[in-house]
Amino acid sequence: MAVKFSSPQAVTLGRRVVERLSGRGVQVVSDAESAPALGLGPGPARSDLGRVVDVVVVVGGDGTFLSAARGCPASTPVAGINMGTLGFLTEHPSDRVDAFLEDLLGGRVVAERRDRLQVSVESASDLSSFLVLNDVVINKAVLARMITINVEVAGEPLTRYRADGLILATPTGSTAYNLSAGGPIVHPGLAALLITPICPHTLSNRPLVIPLDLEVRVWVESGDEGVYLTLDGQQGLPLKDGLPVTVRGAAEPLWVVRDRGVSFFSTLHHKLKWGEREV
Repeated sequence: MAVKFSSPQAVTLGRRVVERLSGRGVQVVSDAESAPALGLGPGPARSDLGRVVDVVVVVGGDGTFLSAARGCPASTPVAGINMGTLGFLTEHPSDRVDAFLEDLLGGRVVAERRDRLQVSVESASDLSSFLVLNDVVINKAVLARMITINVEVAGEPLTRYRADGLILATPTGSTAYNLSAGGPIVHPGLAALLITPICPHTLSNRPLVIPLDLEVRVWVESGDEGVYLTLDGQQGLPLKDGLPVTVRGAAEPLWVVRDRGVSFFSTLHHKLKWGEREV
């Protein structure tokens, strides 16, 4: 179990979840960061939690969900109880937590496949690899200057962006930073990769949706300093000297425990307030 331990409300609800599960004979294991707030013994690091439990229950917002899901193998589904704002990933409402836990224990829940990205980052000395559920973002760390980003798709040159940055997103991440940058919303059931420039200088540079099985290679031109790569808003590292970043569909997806009474379209209608009358 993982909880947004900086939120008193999330901690209170998390303790309630621990009490309910323990009362049903379930052994509850928490990540090391959440354990003190929940009154549990020390557990593994949050990034390792999914490898030692049968299901990960997250109490918090989408950021907490992403941090808990980062190290989860495909064999461990993740369920999010929403204590944040939008909550596209943590979709189970906090006021229905008891009913949700009964459904979870009774095997009456639905797990939905979500594709992830395999991100490889080359450096002068080694190759680092990451799993990403939402998005890969390249942008300037401080000064408001445009950077030059080269993009290849399936080994062919695509374009050379002059922009504030670039987002490579999954359909799951299409409602995150990609949406704010003017990218399309894509149903999470589609095997797709979204390429969205952030404030491009050339108006013809538009968001692009490509098949997930195509490899994308990106690098920032030499001379652009202070450029960072951010992964799911959780991990960040500097990009230097034009070294490439390779993004492809990951072999191992994540399975997300859905709210059976909520569809993707009803979530859009509710979360984005579509169809509501202007005041």
